[in-house]
Amino acid sequence: MGSALRPRGGLATVFTAAGALAIALPAFVLISAQISVTLNAIGAGAFLAAAAFPTTGHRGAQIALALGVTTTTLYFGAADLWRDRVVRWSLTLPGDSYPLPSTIPVWILLAATLLVGGVAAVARPNQEPGDVGVRLVTLGVVLPLAFTVLYVWLGSTSTSHGSWVTAVVIAIAVTVALAWRLSPHDGRFILVGLAVSAVSVSTTHFSSDWTWAVLAGAAALALGVVVGWKRPMPQLGLGLLGVSALSGLSDSPLTTVSYVVVLPLALGLAVASCLPVAFGAVSSGAVLPFTLTLFSVSATILEPDVQEFGWSNGPLVEHGPVTVNTPIPLAVLAATATIVVAMTTIHLKRVRTAVVT
Repeated sequence: MGSALRPRGGLATVFTAAGALAIALPAFVLISAQISVTLNAIGAGAFLAAAAFPTTGHRGAQIALALGVTTTTLYFGAADLWRDRVVRWSLTLPGDSYPLPSTIPVWILLAATLLVGGVAAVARPNQEPGDVGVRLVTLGVVLPLAFTVLYVWLGSTSTSHGSWVTAVVIAIAVTVALAWRLSPHDGRFILVGLAVSAVSVSTTHFSSDWTWAVLAGAAALALGVVVGWKRPMPQLGLGLLGVSALSGLSDSPLTTVSYVVVLPLALGLAVASCLPVAFGAVSSGAVLPFTLTLFSVSATILEPDVQEFGWSNGPLVEHGPVTVNTPIPLAVLAATATIVVAMTTIHLKRVRTAVVT
């Protein structure tokens, strides 16, 4: 095993300040849309690293952090109901510059910096020597880089089904290989992150007329957390995630019920069943749905009918029932297979650990 790396509260505070500066920079400097998106990603990553440090060894804090990140990924559409929309352009013509304001008000960023940075500075994590090793640091670097390369190489513009499946297989292989080399708890949480990434292949679209669905999902999420806290059952949680993903094959109310109720229940159960872990694992596993965009982004490109662009200068008004947007059946089956691989690997790691013990 590699030598242990001991994180410091002061370093976490620096990460907090750097993350806030990256996000707030467009408020002070004219920055084009494309660069501002990159700055947001860098800033969010720094904030996550700083927030993960004080949670080391504290199960409740890690559950709150992991669920906060993963539910944001799966339920961004629900959060959209209560936030002011900012017109953002991710594409610009050569030579054009479309400056944007900071996506988060500066005063909110300042408050978040004081809160997260202050907690990190005085935190005393429950950390045993060797909790933060070279393997975890490697994990946090290798996976995002590998997923980025796969997205650029095979997932960003290609409509070839074979290329997309190849990218998915490589992503699964890299994630499983790295998770297998970690401790049982850390590796298990990374595999849960892989499964959550896969279930994002279908997205839930909320509207202002159906906010009850958000409340129903929140109740199911809380129930899953309570059950997972009292009786850890990660494989059951992943099994329910697989059911949710597979329901995307059915264009019926069953899919909506699955993604509104079953999915948050499974998410809460899976996450709560796998913590606590080392802080590198909780931050890396929670961020997997963000970095592995082959399911949430690239899968939509496989269907030529959805590649349409339009212009509108009117206000966006959304009404109607909650719906689930599903990709082509191939993507749904690949996502379900990914979750099955994660479940199987967790089982094999548990058997292997029991034999070694």
